[in-house]
Amino acid sequence: MSRSAWQHVRFGWKYGLLALVLALFGASGARAQSAPVEIDVQDVPLTEALRRLEAQTGIRLIYAQRVVARQRSTCRYRGERVEEALACILQGTSLRARRIRDGQYVLVATRSSRRSWGPSTGLLSGFVLDAQTGEVLPGAHVYLPDLRRGAITNAAGYFALPALARAFYRVRISYLGYATVDTVLWAGGEPLTLRLRPVTLGIGVVRIDASRLPLEEQATTAGTFALPVGYLERLPSFPGEQDLFQVLQWLPGVQRSGEVSGGLLVQGGAPDQNLYLLDGAPVYHPWHAFSLISTFQTETFKGIRFYQGAFPAGHGGRLSAVLEAEMRDGNLEHPRALLGLSPLSARFVVESPITSTSSFMLSGRRSYLDQLIGREHPVEDESGRRDTLRTGYYFYDVSAKLAYRPGVRHRLSLSYYEGGDDLDLRLPFDFSLDFSSWLRPADLFFEVDQRWGNRLFSLRYQYLPTRRFFVSTVAYVSGYRAREAFFVKPTGSAAVASNYTVRLEDMGVRVEASHYAALKHETQLGLQLVRRTFRSTLDAWVQRAPSAVDTLAQQSRQQALEAALYAQHVWRPTTRWEGQAGLRVSRFDALPVELEPRLSMRYSLSPDQVVLRVSVGRYVQYLHQLRDRFSYLYDVVSTRWIPAGPGVRPAVAWQGSTELEARPHPWLTVRTQLYYRRLHATLLPRDAYQTKDGLEGPGIETGVLLGQYVPARARAYGIEALMRVDHDPWQFWVSYRGGRSLNRAPALGERSDRPARFDVPRALNAFVRYTRPRWEVMLAGELRSGYPTTVPVARYELGDPLEPEPIVYLYRPEINNGRLPPYWRIDARVAYRFGWLGARWQVELYVYNLLNHRNVIDRRYEPTPTGVRIIDRRGVPLLPLLELQMEL
Repeated sequence: MSRSAWQHVRFGWKYGLLALVLALFGASGARAQSAPVEIDVQDVPLTEALRRLEAQTGIRLIYAQRVVARQRSTCRYRGERVEEALACILQGTSLRARRIRDGQYVLVATRSSRRSWGPSTGLLSGFVLDAQTGEVLPGAHVYLPDLRRGAITNAAGYFALPALARAFYRVRISYLGYATVDTVLWAGGEPLTLRLRPVTLGIGVVRIDASRLPLEEQATTAGTFALPVGYLERLPSFPGEQDLFQVLQWLPGVQRSGEVSGGLLVQGGAPDQNLYLLDGAPVYHPWHAFSLISTFQTETFKGIRFYQGAFPAGHGGRLSAVLEAEMRDGNLEHPRALLGLSPLSARFVVESPITSTSSFMLSGRRSYLDQLIGREHPVEDESGRRDTLRTGYYFYDVSAKLAYRPGVRHRLSLSYYEGGDDLDLRLPFDFSLDFSSWLRPADLFFEVDQRWGNRLFSLRYQYLPTRRFFVSTVAYVSGYRAREAFFVKPTGSAAVASNYTVRLEDMGVRVEASHYAALKHETQLGLQLVRRTFRSTLDAWVQRAPSAVDTLAQQSRQQALEAALYAQHVWRPTTRWEGQAGLRVSRFDALPVELEPRLSMRYSLSPDQVVLRVSVGRYVQYLHQLRDRFSYLYDVVSTRWIPAGPGVRPAVAWQGSTELEARPHPWLTVRTQLYYRRLHATLLPRDAYQTKDGLEGPGIETGVLLGQYVPARARAYGIEALMRVDHDPWQFWVSYRGGRSLNRAPALGERSDRPARFDVPRALNAFVRYTRPRWEVMLAGELRSGYPTTVPVARYELGDPLEPEPIVYLYRPEINNGRLPPYWRIDARVAYRFGWLGARWQVELYVYNLLNHRNVIDRRYEPTPTGVRIIDRRGVPLLPLLELQMEL
């Protein structure tokens, strides 16, 4: 066959096949044709021209920010070829485009310009950002499938994979709630800027698809949870608030000390054994409404990292858990506003760019119950006597952050948070449950003025001097203040007035440097200095009779300096093994130096399917949280932080954890953890059932308060399991914990362990959620053992010949020898989303305790002339709650 004939046959075959495709798919072929490309720019920044091309054509351009930062472009093009348009934009620059796959190009420097940057180091590094907001994404995964190596971005969104050969590598970038990006990147250039886009189902609904996420093999420490805000917002939260601490309860081993209020208990620990960090600064009292909700609003964060039991050498000062929360930097691309109205409060979040390199975030929240019922109530009785009663209470939060990014190597941010509670009451002393009896003038009354809250400033500077070094510096001031003032007139001639204040202030600085030496080695060094000031004052006036007046004025002030040095090294000998060894050396004031070794190992039994983690470490806590148990002059804010010193040792814990994480299916993750913790020098009440028996009490001096407690030993152990299904539109979550938390106080003659105050042998949490673009339905349940309680074993009477009747007492030789009935509850939630007036709206109905099962949450035993009376206090009944949210 001649060459001309062969060409006719070949072209005929091609056009015949094309005709068949067009016949099968009709107009779809026309839609596949390239859309015209039109670029007309005159001396604009090169980045702007490249963004226009991406917006028109949908292609993805990968480049180092520093390479294009100072270059400009002039181009006029109209046609259908993307390559020609790209060449037009790059003309006159030192760059050229290289196609690595369909619709994806990498910009590389010409050989002459590369020499000006210096020799290639074979390092793949950069920042991972949210493509819509410009926020950095801490905890994002950057993975090299061919080498089976990877990294996790730090708090600044930075990653580094050093000691690579100068070549192109297949890279997978992933983050929960974002579309996974598979691309090819060049190792050896400047730090890259990689952008991920949130995947949504509809009106503001983040799509959670874990099918392409790598198994969390890079989390070396057992019990580590790193979750983005988009995922946290999908977990149940009572009472309709976007409350971070309510969300954390769904993790295994985490529970509240009360039914809907109280501190967090992690793996059998106490509430004061957790460290809460907000942009690197500690928060000492992260609660509102008497511990009903937390100060941590999920909507103001870009991500959290939660360590259970075991945490790296960079963290110290607590025994049970560490929570790192990073506030949003502010949307760098376009303004955004969110408004919300819940049964408890109204809130807003506003963020916006200021310039091309700076942005801000501002949020606020305030309860409005006092605005509904009023703070002051003028009253008058039948005789014309008048008075003004008060029933005021509110809480509030204000968060703000200013971020500045002058270049790819520098980031500066200033964070501010303030929140507090204010309770103002004036009511009759003998008021009953009948509300009408409250609002009347009375000769006998009481007044309460209580305020407590936190305030912090945090200044953070993150610097990338070279691609192998990353330095982060945080300076902060954090304080907690509480005031309790009250006036009581119990009789016509007696009165009591007091003013009690508690203050704790931290001034600290932390410098941390990370060195990415090689793909197998990474080193971290850090220094932390904290100066703490503890203040307490008490001014009281007691009038027992018109001529008998006693005054009391006391104060307590302490200062302490804590210094810590820490070092941590990560070693990856093979693709299956990773070790993380660390040492923290700390000293608190004049106490001896404490050494806190930490070691974690990770082994991949099956790549991307099964990972085993083992962690062991020593932890020291220099602060004890104690409560006065005697005086009536102060009660609500009488809980104080007491520093370790000559009279009280720091608490010490050793903990070991083993965790197995498996992903048998892309949408199914199972985690199981075994842990054991032994604690020394914790403090327990000398008399757990001490009743307050005086007005003045023993005083507020630290030594007097410590005299009400004795040193104790404790241990906690258990097994935790979590099964997580993320397969849109379904999400299923079930967590189980079985374990014990035990105490022993040898100073009280105890020779065996007894259950701790919040010991829960078994706990099960589960929820199922179904999400559509507009509708969302959720059903959640909780089942756990009841808390321990002390049951009296005998009743006896002591008589006095001068008294008409003997006094009856209950005999309690053992503490926590009984248990409340099991606790169980089912909640339901329905949400509807819609668009209206250019905004995204959501209406949510949350039904707490759907089956109206009122659990027994406390039990008291009172002696009677003939026996013992049991008094049960029951929990919250069925409670429907409605929330409205708008986002612009």
